[in-house]
Amino acid sequence: MGRVKIQMRKIVDRQQRNIAFAKRKSGLLKKAYELFILCDVQMVLIFFSPSGKLFLFDTKTRMEETIKKYVDVPIRPRLQVQEEAFIRRWIDIMRIESQYPESIVRPRENFGDGILSQARSKEIEDEISKCKAEMAKVEQQLGYFLKHPNQWTTRDDIEYQEKILEETLDKVRSRKKCLEAQNEAFDASNCLLQTDVEISPSG
Repeated sequence: MGRVKIQMRKIVDRQQRNIAFAKRKSGLLKKAYELFILCDVQMVLIFFSPSGKLFLFDTKTRMEETIKKYVDVPIRPRLQVQEEAFIRRWIDIMRIESQYPESIVRPRENFGDGILSQARSKEIEDEISKCKAEMAKVEQQLGYFLKHPNQWTTRDDIEYQEKILEETLDKVRSRKKCLEAQNEAFDASNCLLQTDVEISPSG
């Protein structure tokens, strides 16, 4: 007996739809992996289950680099991309986030709907100011420590205090660098939105 031909239309029953998705998802990911391994194909595969769960397959190149490569292709060989300038800025922000994953401030929270929060930008600037003040304080402590090592009685005490101060300074520097990068992303995004407003036709 031959296989029953499946009609290409939406499965109404939710349970059956989830079962069909699970089966075909595995096959799709397997084929994508085979293309990547056998043919050295650069690809990004993004899809969501019927319940909204994200599934992602990307290759040796970061996802934002693959998307950028697609956007950089001349328009004729590919589909027209709406809001292309917005997408390019989004790719830049993805690159920044991948470089600084430890950041707690995410500029893309309001970026997706085209709204950039001035309050959040001010918050980042305040955080940078705090980092600068903390860095100055730690550097002052480290300088005092190097000039007055006699306040500690043993070599172990000296090495321990030096290690603590240097680690603290490194953490603050890293935090400051991350915040500055995100602040640059906000400034660039605000500039992009301002440009969009200026070139939009009135009424």
